[in-house]
Amino acid sequence: MAEETREGPGATSVTPAGAGRIGAGSPGPSDAAPGPGPASRPEAPSEVPAGSPSGAPAGGPADGPSDRPADRASVWALARRDGAIALAALALFAGSDAWRLGTGLPLASALSLAVAVAVGIALGTRAHEWGHFAGARLFGGIAPTRELSSLFPIFDFDLVRSPERAFRAMSVGGNLGHWGLVLALGLLLPLDAPARVALFASAFGFALSASLTEFPIIGRSWQGASPVESFRGLTGGKLRRNERIGLAAGVVLFLLLV
Repeated sequence: MAEETREGPGATSVTPAGAGRIGAGSPGPSDAAPGPGPASRPEAPSEVPAGSPSGAPAGGPADGPSDRPADRASVWALARRDGAIALAALALFAGSDAWRLGTGLPLASALSLAVAVAVGIALGTRAHEWGHFAGARLFGGIAPTRELSSLFPIFDFDLVRSPERAFRAMSVGGNLGHWGLVLALGLLLPLDAPARVALFASAFGFALSASLTEFPIIGRSWQGASPVESFRGLTGGKLRRNERIGLAAGVVLFLLLV
């Protein structure tokens, strides 16, 4: 939701200028506090690290389209790429599941479980990122896309110059994305085999981990904190704790449903 370096499924970054973006999963500034709040007028960084916003000067909403950084890849190109990734991941899962079903080999069963976990997390990150991106762009945020080679994150977000409604919409959108995926899998995927349960459980674990990180940020924002201030108190230790909770929840859910 700098570049702050993000660890695990929800990492984010905050630039020294106090501008940043929420990446896929849960935003995660470093243990140091993010940049200055909206009351100050920090200078734009001379060099923008990877995953940071455009680096345009902070100090208020953009005056017009000419002030907004250009997309580095078209939205449709990114959509085609991620659509292809999702289809390939699902095809890989279907193939491994069919091999297990047709042969009953222990190797096939083990492979189908590993593929299911990887696919569940991959689909979760895609749904999460696109939820963030849709919220940011639909509500007027400064959110230029990244290069086509950047799988995660897919866009940058200017925390300082974007309107607060865009920050809130971006934050909520990511959570709608990954929980929407969990709901869709629960409704459409028969949970009658270990690999299928593993796919559902891994998507659930990712969603829980990301939401545990982002819900406090969303709450602070709705209570009146600025986008930059909403990140205060978020540390790498908390990110790792939330990842462990998500992993444990996914394992427990798998054991309950298998």
